[in-house]
Amino acid sequence: MVLETDMQALSTEPVFESPRDRARFRRMPGFSAVDLMDASFHDHHFAPHTHDGLMLGIMRYGVMRFMREGRTHTVEPGGITVINPGDVHTGGRFGEDRLVYTGIYAPQSFLEKAGLGNDAWFVSGVVTDPECWQLLLRATAPGVDPLAGQEDLLEGLFRLGRHASRGPGREERACSAAAARALGHLEAHYGERVTIDDLARIAGVTPRHMIRSFRKATGLPPHAWLRQFRIRKARHLLETGLAPAEAAFATGFADQPHFSKAFKQLTGTTPARYRLDMAA
Repeated sequence: MVLETDMQALSTEPVFESPRDRARFRRMPGFSAVDLMDASFHDHHFAPHTHDGLMLGIMRYGVMRFMREGRTHTVEPGGITVINPGDVHTGGRFGEDRLVYTGIYAPQSFLEKAGLGNDAWFVSGVVTDPECWQLLLRATAPGVDPLAGQEDLLEGLFRLGRHASRGPGREERACSAAAARALGHLEAHYGERVTIDDLARIAGVTPRHMIRSFRKATGLPPHAWLRQFRIRKARHLLETGLAPAEAAFATGFADQPHFSKAFKQLTGTTPARYRLDMAA
């Protein structure tokens, strides 16, 4: 357990709009490909989802319990949650205290700058390394000197790499021809209404077979995968300054309330807040 006085010496706590559930997104100064999220959660629990790149959670206060690829993990302040690209995961506060952490979202192209190649894979969902934690906490502190933050981030990721396994990671999910056809259709027509029968017909298999093969290929059922894909597209639109209602319509949501609910389930924040934080 890391003492609270030690944590305060490293970084001041981000300012949130509410004492219960709030998340604020920002970009890493000097590294525009790296997104950061300062989260303060009491009730929020993430719906199952995946990330294209590596996701790290730098625990500050409280305890998080999360599931990654079917295994449950618990992490306390001073620990780092590690989500490999493509890992299906969820999580939220565990215990009485609120949960405060900073998330780092780093694409593979950036990780190579820190010496983490494509063969780096984290078997455990939690890394306990005080020096690495301090480096990453300093790097992501609000108002950090950009050059110092960049140095600490690269050094922290390099040190994190010492905990990675080299070689084959999680067994690659088998993507059958049927699942590939269904995925291709959803990617091309994500803004349109789709049914299980539609996907089964396109995949050339029965509805039940299509659902099983889709989950085997992605780790998620079709509806959850499509919702996540739509939210990713919506995030890009919001970053350009598009209004939430327009982003909802463009990505196939029935209305803005449904869009806002799905957006918060997967990101921890609202579309309006995200747009304000991230719009160019």
